[in-house]
Formats: sequence, C-alpha cells, structure tokens
Amino acid sequence: MPYDEIQSAELTEEATDALADAVADRLAGKADWRTPRRTIFEDEGGIRSKPGQKGSAAFYGGDDVYTLTGRDDAERATNLHLAQTMIEVPDPRSGRPERWASDRLREVMVGAAEKALSGPSRSFPAYKDLADSRRLEVDPDGFATKAMAEWRTAARQARAKAMTSTGAGAGDEWVPTFAASELWNDIHFATIVAPAMRRVQMPTNPFDLPSQTASVTWKYASSENTAVTATDPTTAKEVLSAKKLMAEVDYSSETEEDSIVAATPAIRADLVRSGAQAIDDLLVHGDTETGATGNVNSDDAAPVAGDQFLALNGLRKYCLVTNTGQVSNLAGAVSSTNFNTLRALLGKYGARASDLVIITGGSTFVSMNTITEVITPDKYGAGATILAGELARFFGIPILLSEAIPLLTSDKVAADGKADSATPANNTTGWLVLVNRRMWTIGFRRELRLEAWRDIKKDQSVLVASFRQAQIPASVSVLHTAVARNATV
Repeated sequence: MPYDEIQSAELTEEATDALADAVADRLAGKADWRTPRRTIFEDEGGIRSKPGQKGSAAFYGGDDVYTLTGRDDAERATNLHLAQTMIEVPDPRSGRPERWASDRLREVMVGAAEKALSGPSRSFPAYKDLADSRRLEVDPDGFATKAMAEWRTAARQARAKAMTSTGAGAGDEWVPTFAASELWNDIHFATIVAPAMRRVQMPTNPFDLPSQTASVTWKYASSENTAVTATDPTTAKEVLSAKKLMAEVDYSSETEEDSIVAATPAIRADLVRSGAQAIDDLLVHGDTETGATGNVNSDDAAPVAGDQFLALNGLRKYCLVTNTGQVSNLAGAVSSTNFNTLRALLGKYGARASDLVIITGGSTFVSMNTITEVITPDKYGAGATILAGELARFFGIPILLSEAIPLLTSDKVAADGKADSATPANNTTGWLVLVNRRMWTIGFRRELRLEAWRDIKKDQSVLVASFRQAQIPASVSVLHTAVARNATV
C-alpha cells in the first residue's frame, strides 16, 4: 500500500480496541510498562499518576530537582497539603477555613523571600549526569539562569519602588518592609525604664500571676528531733489586664510614586522611638483618671479621650494619688540628705541598691549633676560629673530618664507633683521616682502587629501598628515605690 494511503487509513473502533488488547496481552506481567488504567479523575481532567509511580496520587511536574519540593509526586502533594493546612484560618462565623496566612506565617514567608532576593542569583547547570550514564539537559543554552537573574533584578527594583509583597495596591506592600518582629525587638531595645522591670508574656487576658502576701518565716531549731513552727502560706494572685496601644502612619500616593523607600528609614526610626517612649511613658506616667482634675498628667483639665497614658496606672499615680504616704516634699534641690529621706519611705524594699532604680526628668537630672558629693573627683572619683559629664548612679542606684510629661514638651510639673496641661506655666519644679524594680510587672498580651490598607477616597495608604500592654505593682506591700516632688531645678 502506498505511504500516503497508509497515512490516511482509519481504524474502526472495534479494530482499535482489538489492537490495544493485543498490545496489553503482549506486555502481560510487566505492569510497570503498561499505561495506567484510566480513572474518573483522568476523564475529568483531574489528578493522575505518572507511569512508573505505583500508587502515587499526584501533581504532574518535572522529573528534576528544580521543580517542586519532594522526592516524588506523592511527597510533593503531601507537602503542598501541609502548607495549605498551615495557612488555613477558620472563619469565626461558619467555621470553614479561609485561605489566609496568619500574620506570623506571612512575615516568615516574606522574610524568606527577601533573604532569597538579597543573595546571589542562582545558576542552573547546563546538564545533569544521571546514574545510568545518560545526560539530562537542564539549561543547555543558559535561558533559565538568565531568566532567573532578570527576574531577581526586576523584583529588587519593584521593591525599591513599591515595597511589593502580597495584596498589591492594598497597602500590604509596606508591612514586610517594616518587619514586625524586628521592629518590635528594636522598640524593646530602645526602651529605658521598661527593661529594669520584670516583663512577662501573657498567654491569656486577663492573666493571673501567683503571689504571696507574706514571706516564709525561718525558725531556730533549738532541739534535735523537734519540728519548728510551720509557716502558713498566704497565697494571692495579681491580675494583668492588657490594654491596646495603636499608632497610625498615612502615606500619600505621591509619596509612593516618588519612591517611598526614601521615607521608610525615617518612619521606621520614628516608630521605634515613639513605640519605646509609649511603653516607658505608660509605666511611669500612666493614669486612667478622665475627670477635669486629678490626672497626674493633666490636673487642671480633662484629658482627651484616646490619650495614650489613659490606658493604665503607672508609678507616679501609684504614689501621688493612690498611696500619698509614699510622697516626699523636697522643697529644694535634690541632695544626699533629702534623697535618703525619700529612700527611707521604702523601708526594707529600699535596702539593696541593686534592687532599686531612680527615674526622673531631664531637668532634675541636670540639677543632680551639681550635687556636692558627686561633682568633683576627690569626692566621687573617676565617676565625678565634672569628668564623666553626667551622673550615672546615685548611692549606687542607676538613674533612668523620662523625656517629658505626656501632653507637655517639658519634664517639669507643678509643686504638688502633678502636671497642669492647660496652664503649663505652673510647671516649674522637678520630680523623682525611686522604685524597687522587682515589685512591678509588665506584661504583653500581643506583640507588635502591622497592618495596612488603602483609602481610595483620600488617595493614600495607611499603616497601623498596635500592641497590647499590661502593668501591675506587687500586692505584698505599698512601700516599694516612692515619689519626690517640688524639687528645685
């Protein structure tokens, strides 16, 4: 039969089936050579096994190591299923999973991508030598290697322009650039007062901390084989209740279009500085009083709802309002004499300098640099303020600075120790807190969260940072904290 007639010949359906059966019979006993039986999944264009992989359900992919993660299709499918399970978040209303990664997982994934982008471009081998002496072409003309290099360059340029990540155009592009976990670490490193106190992570809110209202009593065992009087435990609990603090940064589209990356370092630095100050300010100056008088930061006017210091009560409030017996009226400049009067208010909680910290404003600190006992080398040695330029410790107690009273640009307060926000001219005196740092606990229910969205009406994007903080004094006594007021500065 001529060749063109052979090419145009057609087999009937019966002949095709007969030919297929004959070939199958010839290959009987050689299951690995036979085409797998068709299934409903194949008929519907779904998943199917590859020849030579018995029992492997799978996704079709390449046979080389550059395709998917896994030794075979079954393992790759398993890995993909595990990855999907990791990012599923249940819908609180329906209980059905949504395909959204958690904040932490997204941060890890984006961090890994950024690390990959920062490294050298990957080179694919031209050939891969197989165990049976065959050579497999991988990238003989260098196309894949060149494409990878070009993609990485384009990706870096895109990040330099728009901080790309997930949710392009929705504002989420910025979140990975600020790296929440690293930013949170930097905020903690920048805090001055908070590191001196006990800090805990809160698994729940509220979170109960076990405590005792009295210490164990030790007795002299005067006779052998005789029990001493036992100490009855006086257990209690201290409750940490976290409050949320938030900050918002708005970007205009013009800022994005003119390379937002140039503004990122300055904004990130400000988030670190202001976040650290918020944590410290809440610990030192926090006061939940919202009335027209009485708040230690605004004694002559009601604070504005949303003022950061309204979240929790802090060190100054603890003495100036709650425990007024722990306040010393200096009525003069800080000296060794009136400082020891303040220290005496702490009783046994002020015995060890290693347990104490001094917290004060810049004005009081500057005045302390001229105290007679610390200014010259003959009295204070190499640490004399005239040589060192500043006083790091007083009576061996570290001095920590609080920048300013909330709502004011100054650290000064009125003579009663409270600040007048409506009439700042009344604020002419200094203050000082002396505290046993083991007697306060700071808790964090949630570390820093960064979220972003786009406001099309204003043609701007919004970056929101938030965390949840709690703080409490020990309930064993009220003597562990004292405040000096009316200091001449």
